[in-house]
Amino acid sequence: MKLLTTLFVVMMAVVVSCTDRKPASQFNFGTEPYDSAALHVALVPNRDCLPIYYAERTGIYDSLGLHLQIATYPSQMDCDTTLMGRIADGGWADGVRMAHHGARMAGLKVMWTGSQRWELFTCGTLRLREVKSLAGRTVGIARHSAESELLRLVLQSAKVNADNVYYPQINNLNLRAQMLTGDQIDAAMLCWPYTSLAYSEGHKCIYAQRFASSKGCFVMKSKRMADAPKRQQWQLFEKGRRMALDSIRIKGPKAYSIILQKDYGLPKAVADTIKY
Repeated sequence: MKLLTTLFVVMMAVVVSCTDRKPASQFNFGTEPYDSAALHVALVPNRDCLPIYYAERTGIYDSLGLHLQIATYPSQMDCDTTLMGRIADGGWADGVRMAHHGARMAGLKVMWTGSQRWELFTCGTLRLREVKSLAGRTVGIARHSAESELLRLVLQSAKVNADNVYYPQINNLNLRAQMLTGDQIDAAMLCWPYTSLAYSEGHKCIYAQRFASSKGCFVMKSKRMADAPKRQQWQLFEKGRRMALDSIRIKGPKAYSIILQKDYGLPKAVADTIKY
């Protein structure tokens, strides 16, 4: 009798535990439950991704009949992990990092290159007014990236021995700008819109990239693009992105300030004044 009772209790425990479990297929992409019928893109909060956020947040993609799911990452390194996984169809990438990852990113096709520019800022409380003054200082960057490659060239041009500069790896751009304000690093490589945040905090730009970096790019998985329905989704995605670009340029900061606050983590005072 005791044996039967014990077996009954064990069986009931198994039934309850199985009932409480969620089906294995239930997981999130970004903040939403994963939908296999959607187009899935992995983004980082930068200039070139803003129109995508805008088109999704304002309903442009819905009006075109495209269900888009976005996963946002504070750094390119985190975004890369998703791009190299199975779930995302595409997203934002760094050409230098793609080369660094080699075969793991070989299946990604560059659809277009970005427009972002990198700027080198020094902490406003320090008297560092030229690149030569960075010897013996700390510069926040992400390793194996477009900005680290650019910084190497900038130091070389200024005849600064790169071995005499320290490079703490700070992948999160927002955090990098905040650490500059907190006097935790002497300098940092930043891009829009975090350059505006740095200016608002009184930091000094000692180098600005003249032309847009060709290293930043939007990629899609080649195998996914071989699928006709996925190509159709891509066409709608691009149509919505271009519509968003037009709207952003016409309406100005008031149209995207809330996105810069929520998705980019900028204070309202800065987000309200940033020009695209």
